[in-house]
Amino acid sequence: MRRQRLVRSGWLAFTGAVFACGRRDPPPPDSLATKPSPAAVVSAPSDWVSELGDLLVVPSDSDNTGVVIFPATPSPRLVSSAPLTLLSASGDSAPSRASLVVSDSQVCGEAQTIRLRDTVAKAWSVGLLRRSAAPLKMDSIEALPSADSARFAAEMARLASAQPTTRDSRFAGLPFVVLSARRFEARELEIVVAHLVRRLPQEATPLEEHSLVIAERLAAADKGPYDVMYYQRSEGTEETADHYEVLAAIRGAETTFLLLARDQEARTSYEILERGKTGGWRIRWARTLAC
Repeated sequence: MRRQRLVRSGWLAFTGAVFACGRRDPPPPDSLATKPSPAAVVSAPSDWVSELGDLLVVPSDSDNTGVVIFPATPSPRLVSSAPLTLLSASGDSAPSRASLVVSDSQVCGEAQTIRLRDTVAKAWSVGLLRRSAAPLKMDSIEALPSADSARFAAEMARLASAQPTTRDSRFAGLPFVVLSARRFEARELEIVVAHLVRRLPQEATPLEEHSLVIAERLAAADKGPYDVMYYQRSEGTEETADHYEVLAAIRGAETTFLLLARDQEARTSYEILERGKTGGWRIRWARTLAC
């Protein structure tokens, strides 16, 4: 399966003199955060998040169809037992009935597909069945006035430039481009998730460095600076580097979840990130589909 790619050109670039990463020592292998506490922890995924319900579906390449990410082997009875809640990245929702598609060929050789019986009027990014957690509204940086979006993107590039990089990184000194950024409020915090890229335009094999930044600050009238709470970086060609996409933000009973996709040409990884009660984010659950 091949997900629709994010816009490659980006929409706002900055000079490397202002937002360039310096050459730093490599970070410890188990730490990617700016601060040691609360740290951004990339840990082994654990059990499924029951608050998200009995089914996790993402759109397929065909209209009115979806790919079942959880569970691995859904039954027709489960899929049709109740309406799916289709969520967009902005937090809008709509119900839809679905049925399991009976086919000898599964998506990427392993994931099963469903067919939506109802016509879906708006784009959706995630489908959940019998979930108890509530979707959170997210604003896109592109919807802000141009002056505000420029300041916001500059702040995201500054945060990315402050993250550790390896001593021999080929991308040191190159400018960041903000591909997407979304923000939302949860539990008295303003949280932003940004996807940035730096490009090395070699003639033979152009290379890219993609970064995912999750930063937070208090959602108060007198807002302070953002603190980076989670960070991922991926290098390679356009086809082999990870391209990050925020699918939804979900408010659980005691914590907050982010549903993400990491896309390459030959595989897509779906991750559920969970915010710890005392801060920091970790990968709670994940599944990778290889094509």
